[in-house]
Amino acid sequence: MSATSDESARLRSDSTLHRAEIDWDRREPVSHTVQAALSDVEECSATELDPLADYVDPDALEAFFAGTPAERGDRSLTFEYGEYTVHVDGTGRVIVD
Repeated sequence: MSATSDESARLRSDSTLHRAEIDWDRREPVSHTVQAALSDVEECSATELDPLADYVDPDALEAFFAGTPAERGDRSLTFEYGEYTVHVDGTGRVIVD
């Protein structure tokens, strides 16, 4: 797991990546959006996936992106999930490569 901002620019430049958006207004957990994005890529239900906790601590993920939009805006986090690289940034973008 790494927190970077340079990787964010690299990931956004690849049009073949799967993208999802966190709905901050609905206070949607980051982990739910990550699981939804992974289930879209895998074309299965989120319940059919390996537990997210096997790859990243969901509580740590939520804590890392807690705060106001200004506080989390420059944050980004990248981790491996099986064969995928998952990138989440403070603007709400979730990218699965």
